[in-house]
Amino acid sequence: MEVTGDNLLTPEASNQIHGDILESIFNHVPLVDLVPASYVSMSWKLAVSASLQGGGRRRRANRTKPWLLIYTQSTRFPHLTTTHAYDPRSHVWIQIHEPSMKFISALRSSHSTLLYMLSPSSFSISHDPLHLTWHHIKAPLIWRTDPIVAMVGTRVIIAGGTCYFEDDPLAVEMYDLETCKWEMCEPMPSVLKESAASTWLSIAVNSSKNKMYVVEKSTGVAYSFDPSIKKWQGPYNLRPDHTARTISCWFIGFSSDDRLILWWCNRR
Repeated sequence: MEVTGDNLLTPEASNQIHGDILESIFNHVPLVDLVPASYVSMSWKLAVSASLQGGGRRRRANRTKPWLLIYTQSTRFPHLTTTHAYDPRSHVWIQIHEPSMKFISALRSSHSTLLYMLSPSSFSISHDPLHLTWHHIKAPLIWRTDPIVAMVGTRVIIAGGTCYFEDDPLAVEMYDLETCKWEMCEPMPSVLKESAASTWLSIAVNSSKNKMYVVEKSTGVAYSFDPSIKKWQGPYNLRPDHTARTISCWFIGFSSDDRLILWWCNRR
């Protein structure tokens, strides 16, 4: 069966293909093409929705998969970036056109859910999935070069990574997007003094508990930070006993259902 570009746009033609047949066709349509297809008619919109939410063999054959985002940035002011996204279901690359803005510094990320740019006078963050929206706020009180930065609820946590001339390398600050204010919090645990930077720490956010978790990459020792009380808890030993002597680097993350994921690199 062939569906041409002309009859895609006519409601009369859409009525000739409906129900399970239409849904079956959409199971083989690239994800990026489902958006315009959903505007043809109400029956097509319902079929598109069903093809994305169906179960069993049909769901496994054309399930939605995470996208890969690639950012390139100029090393010179104004540090302009280009963004491309890869959809593994459609097998296509898409260029994402971001809103025009002057980037203040190098684009960085402590983990994949938040991008930020930090300078002595400015701090810009973006946490939506495609990073199309940016929040521009005043810089934290303490100047940092390699902090860990995470979004926990409506709060932005920035910790460690301080410059060598700062008094407290473990300093933690928190910015509330609702009150638009910075607050000082309990410093990071003293055991992390020599590794209080994103280079040496892996972080993850549990959205259901509204907590940030930090693990030291070289030891696997973990702590959690609760922004509601501005305090740290732990330590937690995440290392399986049989791997303690064979692991060189530890990383953490959370799945979509907030289960902690721990992975590591073996020594060679």
